[in-house]
This record gives sequence, structure tokens and C-alpha cells, in this order.
Amino acid sequence: MTLIAHIADVHLGYAQYGLEEREEDIYQAFDEAIEMTLKEHVRVFLIAGDLFDSPKPPIKALMKAREELERLRKRGVEIFHVLGDHEIPRRLNDLPPTAILSGISKHVGLKKAKTGDGKITVVGLDRTPPSLMKNSLSELKRISAEISEGKRILIAHVPAHRPEKGFELLPLGYTYYALGHEHERKILVKGGSPAAYSGSIEILSISEIESWEKSGKGFFIIDLSKTEPVLHKVNLTSIRPQRIFDIRAGELERALEEAIRWSVPQSKRPIIHFRIRGRKLDRPFIVRRIQEKLSGKVLYYRHEILEEEQEVRFERPKKLDIKSMIREYVSAKGFSGEEIELALAIYESFISGGSDAMQQIIMSRVEGRG
Repeated sequence: MTLIAHIADVHLGYAQYGLEEREEDIYQAFDEAIEMTLKEHVRVFLIAGDLFDSPKPPIKALMKAREELERLRKRGVEIFHVLGDHEIPRRLNDLPPTAILSGISKHVGLKKAKTGDGKITVVGLDRTPPSLMKNSLSELKRISAEISEGKRILIAHVPAHRPEKGFELLPLGYTYYALGHEHERKILVKGGSPAAYSGSIEILSISEIESWEKSGKGFFIIDLSKTEPVLHKVNLTSIRPQRIFDIRAGELERALEEAIRWSVPQSKRPIIHFRIRGRKLDRPFIVRRIQEKLSGKVLYYRHEILEEEQEVRFERPKKLDIKSMIREYVSAKGFSGEEIELALAIYESFISGGSDAMQQIIMSRVEGRG
């Protein structure tokens, strides 16, 4: 049985909200992923880009990557990687941070390598700017055409959807597509083969909280021993919990109590996000209450106060009664009842027949008097 681990978007060195604890959280999640990889007797370890959060990560991040991946190599696990957009050097002649992995992991960007006793070919595509994508894809197709037998895996760091093209441009014919860039887990299909985004291994933005609550964070283990690849989702348990409270201002006290109850049993002090809506909000009071209730009980809290504008209601104008207005005006001028009825008749003839009809009724009245 050939088991392959697929991980991406680790972002070693990232300190969310400037917190040292968040940098450590990512190191712990990576440690756990390595432990589970060894426990499951995985033979090949694929990194689909953004192992590091920066082209110049902290020294600790570089040491952690080399130390943990060396553990895999010493246990006979082969490691392959491509570059993500966070790792591309900003200066032309600089080396990417993955250079620290020389002798441990093979960079397969627009290259191919054999693994699994020569029965599996691994090909890679680094994160490529749109201006260079056409040339890179042409080279990738050339390399793909050279593979004549066995199973084949493409590792690529590409966006899943438009407006920037990526996933849809990848060549067909691979047994499995190990993808990176998207931080939410996705399993797509490319030419009948599974094409999966393993997602980030920690919650790196507020937009990832909902997907973490539904399906966790971690990586994939793929069984290639059968005709079709079989994907197993591996969830990590070391993730620091995060939760969003989207509330009206009047619900603040209830939400704070609920946040405390939820926080107490968590294995790590969580991160809480408040989104508070209302009108004429007392911002200093809201900030003070959150601080009083949550200080020391959570690792970090954030608040977003959304002031709503007062709704302005406009009364629908009453329908104008032109005939009544004519009657009142002519009567106020002292005209007789007969003259009032004539004015109304002239108005009605104009509405129904236009100026010709109005002129006709006036002339008939003049002629009658003559």
C-alpha cells in the first residue's frame, strides 16, 4: 500500500494579530501533522506551497521546518515541494526560504521525479504570476507528455476560481492533483481524477472560522494502492478555537456570558470576534464591557462596531383630486354653480379628448349664448 500525505499553506512564521502564541500555534499544528504522518506509515509527503509565510521568515520557522521534515526523511519518507506566493523571493537573485530544505525535500517546480519504487511520477508547478503562466503551462505540458507509464501526481499552487485563472488551466491525465493556495478544504475533479486543496493547517483569517467549524483543519492522506485514489481527511486537534458573535447591541451581555461558557472547556484559550450592530451605540461602554468580561479568559478578542443609520420613513403623497381643487378655487372666486359646472366640463373634455374637445365645448357654449 502506497500512502501519500498532502499538506499546504502551513505558513510557518506567521504571528496572527502580532501574537507570539499564534506563531507557536502553527508550529504545534505542524508538529502534530508530522506525528500523524509517521503514525500512519506514509511513504511520500507532498507540500503544495506556502510552507513559509514569508520569503524571509523568522530563523525559528526555518529551523522548525528543517527539524520536522528531517524526522520524516530519517524514517524513509520522501518529500517533494513547490513554492507558494508567500515564498517567492522579492529580489531576482535571492533564494526562496525552502532552500533550507536542500537534501531533505525535492523542489519539483517544472520538474519531474520518481517515487514509490519508480511507479509514481511527481511533477510540480510553483506559484506563477499571470504574465508567465502561458510559458509555464507550455513547459508543464511538455514534461507531462514525457511520462509514459505508472501513476502520476501533479503538485501545484494555483487559485481554484476566476478572476485569475489557475486550476482550469492545469493539464489533464494525472492520477491525483495535490493543490495549494485555497485555505478552505476543497475536493474538485479534473478529467475524472480528484483534485484537492488540503487547506491551511490553522485558522489564519476570520473567513476560515466557519469552514473549520464544519470540517476541521489539517491535511489529506491518499491511498494510491487501488485503481482510483482514496482520500482520507486528517483533522488536527491542536487548533486554537475561534468563534464569531454577530449580535445586536442589546444582546451584548448575553453574548459575553455565552463566550465565557464556551471558552472555559477549550484546550487552548480561544480567540473571540464580536460584530456588534445597532443605532446610536455607546462605543466606549461596549469596549469597556468586553474588556471587563473577557480579560484573562481568552487569548485575544476583536470587536467590530457597526453603526446603523436611522431609518427615514416617507409618507406616500395623497392622490390629487383635481376636480375638487377646481371646484374649490372657482367657488372661492365667486362664480355661480352653473359656471363651476362649466369649468369642470371643460377640464373633463380636455382630459378625455385633448385641446380639440375642450375647444369644441367652449365654442358650443359661446354659440348657445349668441
